[in-house]
This record gives sequence, C-alpha cells and structure tokens, in this order.
Amino acid sequence: MKVSSIKLNFILNTIRLCMGAFFLLITTPYISRILGAQNLGKVDYATSIINYFILFTALGIPAYGIREIARIRDSIFERTKLVLELGIILFVNTVIGFFILLFLVNTIPILKGSKMLILIMSSWVLFNNIGLEWFYQGMENQLYITIRFIVIRIIVIILMFLWVKTPEDFYKYAFILVLMNSGSNILNLINIWKYLSFKGIKWDILNLKKHIRSILIIFIGTLSISIYLQLDVVMLGNIGSEYVAYYTVPNKLLRLVLVLITAFGNVLLPRISNCIQKKDKENYKRYTNLSLKYILLLSIPSMVGIFFLADSIIFVMAGVNFTISILTMRILCIILFVVGIAYFLGYQILYPHGLEKYYTLSVTIAAITNFVFNYIMIPKLKQNGAALGTVLAEIIGVLIMLYFTKEYLKEISFYKKENLKYFFAAIFMGCFICGIRFLNLGIFTRLLLSIIVGFITYFGSLFMMKEILVITIISNIITRILKRREA
Repeated sequence: MKVSSIKLNFILNTIRLCMGAFFLLITTPYISRILGAQNLGKVDYATSIINYFILFTALGIPAYGIREIARIRDSIFERTKLVLELGIILFVNTVIGFFILLFLVNTIPILKGSKMLILIMSSWVLFNNIGLEWFYQGMENQLYITIRFIVIRIIVIILMFLWVKTPEDFYKYAFILVLMNSGSNILNLINIWKYLSFKGIKWDILNLKKHIRSILIIFIGTLSISIYLQLDVVMLGNIGSEYVAYYTVPNKLLRLVLVLITAFGNVLLPRISNCIQKKDKENYKRYTNLSLKYILLLSIPSMVGIFFLADSIIFVMAGVNFTISILTMRILCIILFVVGIAYFLGYQILYPHGLEKYYTLSVTIAAITNFVFNYIMIPKLKQNGAALGTVLAEIIGVLIMLYFTKEYLKEISFYKKENLKYFFAAIFMGCFICGIRFLNLGIFTRLLLSIIVGFITYFGSLFMMKEILVITIISNIITRILKRREA
C-alpha cells in the first residue's frame, strides 16, 4: 500500500495545528468573556468528568491501535481483522461505560450539581470510540484527517458565534463541544469501509484475548497521564468553579503549544513502529534523532518566551478578569520542555519497542505523586498549587523514563553537547523579549513585537551556531525561492 511521505504528512499535520491555533485564538477570548470564569469553569468541570469515562471506555486502544495498524497496514486482511477485534472490545466497553455514567450522575451528590451538563455531554462517550481515529493515524492518512478537521472546526466556530451570546448559554457551548468531537468520529465511521475487506474473515479466527494484556498496560499509563490533565481540574472544582477556569485557560493554551511541539512525533510514530518491525535500524535512528531535534527546537524557546510574555498572553486571550492566571501560566510553562522530553522517551522509544510497561510504570508513579502534591498544595495555593503539582509530577516521570531508556539513548544524539545550542539561543532570545517590556507600547503590539523579535533572534542565533536542522530548513526555503524566480 502506498504511504504518504513524511514531509507531506508533516505539512498536513502543521496545517491542522495552525487551524487549531486559529480556532483557539478566535474562540477563547470570546467564550471567556461571554461565559465568565464561573460558567466556563462549570463546563470544564463537566468535561473533565466525561474525559474520565472516555478514557475508561477506550482503554489503551488508541495508542495500541496506531502501533499495531502501522505494523500490518500493508495487509488488508490483517488490518480488517485487527479493526474487528479492537472494535468489538471498544463497543462492549463503551456501552457498559455509558450506562455506568448515567447511573453515577443520578446517584452521586457531587455529580448531581452538574447533571444537566454531564447528560448533554454524555453522547461524547458513545461517539468517541466509533470513529477509530487510531486506524487513520496508523495508516498515515493525514490528508483525510486534515480535511475533516478543518471542515468541523469551521462549522464549530460559526455555531459558537451564533449560539453563545450570554452567560446562560453555557449549555449550548457544551453541546457545541460534543458536536466538534462527535462530528469527526461519525465521518470516520462512514469513511472507514473503503479500507477494509471482509473476504475470508470469520468469527472463529478473531482473537480478542491476545490484545488484552498490552491494552491494559497501555491503559494504566494513559490513565496516569489523564490524572495530570483531569484530576487537578476535578480537585479545583471541589473548592470553586472559578479556580477551574483560572487554571484551565493557561493550561489549554499551553497544551495547544504542546500539540505543536509533539506534532512531528505524531507523524513519525507509525513510521518508527514500521521501521522496528522491519528491523530498519538506519532509518529508525534517523527518524528518532530528527524527532528529538524538532522537540528541542520548539519546546525550549516556547517555555522561555511564554514565561516572559505570560501577562500579555493572558490579557489578550482571556481579559483582565483572568489576571490571577498569569502566575499559573508562568509555573505551567515548564511542562513545555518536560512533557516534550517525556513524549519523546515514551512515544518514540518505549512504545515502538513494545516496552509500554516501563512507560506505564513511569507515568503511574508520577500520577501518584501528582495526587499527593495536589492534595497538599491545592487547598492553600488553589490553581497555582495544581500547576506546581503537575510540573513536579512530570519531572519525576521523565527522570524514571530516562532510567529505562538509557541504553536506547546511547544510540542517538540525546546527550550530545550540540543540544545545548537550543538553550543558549533561547536565553539570548529572552534577553531581547525582556528589553521590549520596557518600551511604551500597547499590550497587543508589545506581544506581537516580542514574538517577531524572539523568532528572529532565536533562529538567527541557531543559524549562526550552525544548527543542522535550522540550516536545512533555511536552505530548503532559499532553494525553493530561487527555483520559483528562475521559473
């Protein structure tokens, strides 16, 4: 089967990221101002509950499915068999999880307060798993994913501005969030049949049992990661919905940046898994080194830049009512680097090698410490306590993963001194950004100027230090420009 080039997949993935950033830039300021901290916090709290049920019903199949589809994608018989096996597990678990959700929301007092919101969003649990997003990722069908993503986001933006106009419209906002995610999954289900063939497939050849162990191991790891992302929100919701909003606004913005940082790794995960399956060590090393450089190239300057620009970012994106979130963002921005490294170690080293048990152990220990830190710090420091707990837990997780991957890291450029170039360039960039803060400029103008100057100084510094990835990118751009002029 013909597989798209990594360059094309990366371009398409970048287009989705840009669209996602545009979506966030358009909707976040509007929704934050219209709904306010309290109502926005209610929706975020209900979303965190729904996300737990999505996590439990999906088990570890999304990550497992990408790897397994990538390994056998050239055989239509094998991939059809795999889709049926994993699909049956998903269907049974989803139905059970949905009815458990309905039962709990009618019996647990703390959930009854958000009953209407949770019921509105409950269909998200049903539709999440039928889309089989992992199949398209494993097949590296980035073109379809990109077109679908753009169409759904455009529809959602229109609906948000048409329907959400007062603070009382937070129920409509919740429904739109469901539509944004469920719409994609319905399209996935309609489109998937052209990739499958049921010729020769019989029920007695299906083997669901062989997947259970790996799925459960990955699920435990996924659950632990979700604790980072959801437990702090749930614990904050217990002391006040406004604290949820003060935390989730900077957290959402940073998570968007993290999506950009890990974008190339998402593209490479199926390819790396395929290289390991074929024992292609040369391309494996090339892809992992490329992924590492990309993560360092983006995560380090993003962390430094956001630390210095947190006040301007919060004022522009959420307004003065969210001033309290500035310190929260400065604490949380550390995760851009730490999670970037964790993603590399987990999804570029451990997962492709079938060592998910070590990844799961790392994030489980980190999740336990995250709970302990949150329990101690959230009552005293509110949203800042949640931010500190998340950062400390992520650091612990990375340290454990470094131990388990030490032999594999010797084969690539992880510990080479040349990686320090990214830190030096980011510090140099930070000096310029600090200087701009003293200029008498408006908030938006200062933010825009800081981003432009920071971009130029950072990449200019790396170019002067002859960083290979930057030189390659700039050389390719210059070559394309010259070819167009000659044409």
